[in-house]
Amino acid sequence: MNRRLRSLSHVLLAACALLGTGPAAVADTERPDASNRSLAVVVSSPIITQAANQRGYTEDIWVSNLGRRGITDVSVTIDASALGNVSDDVDVPCDPDGDLVGECHGIGPVRSGVPVRIGDVRTGRPKATAVGTYQRVRIAATAGDGPPVTNGFTVAVDETGPEFDRGAPKRVRPAPGETLPLPGGFTNYSRRTLEAVRVSLKLSRGLSFPERFRNCVWQPDAETGTTDVHCKLSGPFAPYASYDFDFGGLLIGAHAMYEDIGYRVREIPAGASPAENPMANEEKGDGPNELTAVPRTGATTSLRPDDVAYDLSSTVDVRNTADFVVGGATVRGRPGDVVPVELTVRNLGPGERDERPEEQTGNAGALWFSVPSGVTVVHAPPHCVAYEKSRPASGLKGFMGLGKPKGRGYGCGHQAGPQFQVGQVERQRFELRIDKPGKSSTGYVTTMYRVRDPRPQNNTARVEVKVP
Repeated sequence: MNRRLRSLSHVLLAACALLGTGPAAVADTERPDASNRSLAVVVSSPIITQAANQRGYTEDIWVSNLGRRGITDVSVTIDASALGNVSDDVDVPCDPDGDLVGECHGIGPVRSGVPVRIGDVRTGRPKATAVGTYQRVRIAATAGDGPPVTNGFTVAVDETGPEFDRGAPKRVRPAPGETLPLPGGFTNYSRRTLEAVRVSLKLSRGLSFPERFRNCVWQPDAETGTTDVHCKLSGPFAPYASYDFDFGGLLIGAHAMYEDIGYRVREIPAGASPAENPMANEEKGDGPNELTAVPRTGATTSLRPDDVAYDLSSTVDVRNTADFVVGGATVRGRPGDVVPVELTVRNLGPGERDERPEEQTGNAGALWFSVPSGVTVVHAPPHCVAYEKSRPASGLKGFMGLGKPKGRGYGCGHQAGPQFQVGQVERQRFELRIDKPGKSSTGYVTTMYRVRDPRPQNNTARVEVKVP
């Protein structure tokens, strides 16, 4: 939820409290005397459920004026000392000494119907020992003498079982042919002992393991080029404990550029097989060693993988380049002739990759065709987007639709799978009608695949119209 929506929710909470319909705003609040009667402490949630695999949680704290006159010089005490049992990374407003008890003074004016934000209580990644516990944060506010107005919220940490917390090291840019060290590890975020776990990796096309452990299986996917690796690790794995293992070296392929590793760990019965879903093309590990987990004795030294694809993943940025070369065409004919043309983009390597976010290929793609003047497109590929203008535009400006004729510019995305492989050619076939007699003109075709291209001069080619 963004800040504007969160602010709006707090205003609505305060309004509900004024009408007597907002239990979250005044729950756990003692009846104040006359000096504090119009003051209320507002939190968005009376209870926060934090999964053990979450990086953290932030809770806003507000004070609200339910009366008609403004309130000045409000003081708020936030006792979050119990959160020290939840995480080693806790922030509390107005807490310079770091004892997790904040003392905020001089707040105001607090006008009627306009809540004032005190700040955030933030918890970082939970401790393993916090699993299954409930910790209370207590808040008290005063605007004068008499009993304070109180409120609070509870942080509850759920069990999630084993969770990956080690992966590829940060800021390593290997070259093709090199071997990247790949540690692994997990923490048992549960209150019971696990008999065995299944450790799974998803490797993108340019990554592979030189060593194949006996207790692992490999499942390649011909369509995507990825490989799933599943390993069965036998326990016992104690509650709240962390374990490490070592995959050894991860081999960087000759065509690798922007690669990904997905991580997953799951509890399994002692008699389960390494793979959850055996496949016909499954390859069993034939190496001399087994992948084994040992208790962690020190701090986690590798990065916490990013919370994206698979369960967790990290990227491997390989020091490689990819040369994309564009092929144009010459249109010859007389007025009224319909002439077919084929425009191409080829990857000469040595790297292979998909489009990059910085290339902003949404309105252009692997190929952009700027139609020459004096001709009309009468047939376009069905997956090419037609535009009214001859140059790529931002957003949907000038958008005409997929495969529409009569466009002045066309953006055609990469169609042959997730990776533009070395030697692969994108071919886009158009039909152009020559309109103006005696009119010769020139358009162009280009590719937006330009990141780490060692020869940008061949990214663009001419499309010439020659009328006798």
